[in-house]
Amino acid sequence: MIKIKLYELNKHRNECAFRPYLWAQHKLKEIGIEFTTGDSYDYAWIAQSSFLNKKVSLDQSVNEGLEFLSKISGDYMLLDGQDATTLIGSYEVFKESNALLLLKNSLLKDRSLYKQGSVLGRHYWGPGDYKLDDFDKYSDRIVLSGTNWLMTHWSGIKPQWYHMPKKQYDISAMFQYPQGVDVFEHKQLQSIHYDNHRKPMIDILSKMDYNIAKLDNGVRVSQQEYYQRISNAKILLAPYGYGEMAPRDLDAAQFGSILIKPNMEYIDTAPNVFEDGVTYIACNHDYSDLEQKIDMVLSNYNNYLHIIESARKSFETKMQPEHVAMHLYKIFSNLNGIESE
Repeated sequence: MIKIKLYELNKHRNECAFRPYLWAQHKLKEIGIEFTTGDSYDYAWIAQSSFLNKKVSLDQSVNEGLEFLSKISGDYMLLDGQDATTLIGSYEVFKESNALLLLKNSLLKDRSLYKQGSVLGRHYWGPGDYKLDDFDKYSDRIVLSGTNWLMTHWSGIKPQWYHMPKKQYDISAMFQYPQGVDVFEHKQLQSIHYDNHRKPMIDILSKMDYNIAKLDNGVRVSQQEYYQRISNAKILLAPYGYGEMAPRDLDAAQFGSILIKPNMEYIDTAPNVFEDGVTYIACNHDYSDLEQKIDMVLSNYNNYLHIIESARKSFETKMQPEHVAMHLYKIFSNLNGIESE
């Protein structure tokens, strides 16, 4: 039996990262893996809130993270359970630490993109200064975690599938824009990039003659009002935010809406429920074809309802504890020959 210690389990972001594994622990025990918070273990897992602090500069965050890890005895792995493919903050700690592996919820399918400059490591925000020149040196020890943001929510309470044949709105654009507050990551302003990415979608929608549910200048509504609106839309739009995945990805399947979002083909994640034309409709990252995709769906709406059922089936099939167990089994099976530096 392999025993894994979950460090600082009750920290908010750590708990979210560990949640799918704990949900699948009955299956993990069947293949010889169990979790503990005690001091007797084979491997320690340290999630991002224990070694990553976005409220301080990148250098300070790295130093604090390495200081925390210096007190860990025995073999350990880092778990970056964030929904974006960026490695900012976690990569710098990983390569300077003795961690065996860095487990990441999602990665760029083309790993060479990490060596190209992007804005805060978010490829979809465009070219920027953050790049990992030495990525190839460590890439074989940076692997998918076998979980992601969507599984974090699925592993709480399985959603109910609703059937609502009569929809009040053609489109739901119930996402925040503008954000309204400055958000910093490692002392660098990121909310401007968040808004700039979403603005083209808003501009396109403002010219379209459809019944659209949206926020008024980004002002939030009550949770009840939010769900009332998104559940009554034929199409649910889900632009990227600080990551590529969002609540709307699951909401669309739950409430019987057709999901349209930027193309997810470049993402490597497990489980992966995104298949263009099957479980969602992909648009270009700059939204240049968004109007065309919306018109296409709404002009032949009944011909696209199969996407809702396909999305639900994909969630039902792929969001299972057996897949988490098998993913971890492969990770530990491949540990032979991997040594901490």
